Amino acid sequence: MPLVLRHTLWLHCTVMAGTEMNEHEIAEMVGASIEALYDEELDLLRIDAGERAICAQLRAILQRSFPAHRVHAEYNRHGILPKEIEMPDAEGVPTLTRVFPDIIVHEPYHDDENLLVIEAKKSTNPIGDDADLAKLTQMKHQLGYEFAAFIRLSSGPKADLGNVQVLWV
Repeated sequence: MPLVLRHTLWLHCTVMAGTEMNEHEIAEMVGASIEALYDEELDLLRIDAGERAICAQLRAILQRSFPAHRVHAEYNRHGILPKEIEMPDAEGVPTLTRVFPDIIVHEPYHDDENLLVIEAKKSTNPIGDDADLAKLTQMKHQLGYEFAAFIRLSSGPKADLGNVQVLWV
């Protein structure tokens, strides 16, 4: 599914504290931020830089749309404790697992404003999406994120915005 959004929408959409946003509005803001990533950092994507470097740039771009929230990359805290969710281990036994979401939009130290959690993977990464989708589902349910998205970023020499995939959980 090609990602097509207007850049001007991103310039005018911001989430203010206490303002209810629906999935469509959040999706437009995320899509416009991805568009800005490809406008501003295409060279980073085309040289197939590390996922953390790319997510750090996307985090900075997303922060522009969420001035009333904090946008963090690799944030591993739930309050002051390590961020953990219950996931089945190799034998299917539920086990507490520490997680480091690629990007989150929230207010730190409480769960009242856990707005968005994002997991991202480059198209050059051959690992499947199932583990990230399961992790997003559990973070949404167990940690109270209102929205969760998996983004497959087009990367490598032929990186192109039109090949980005966004799946909402």
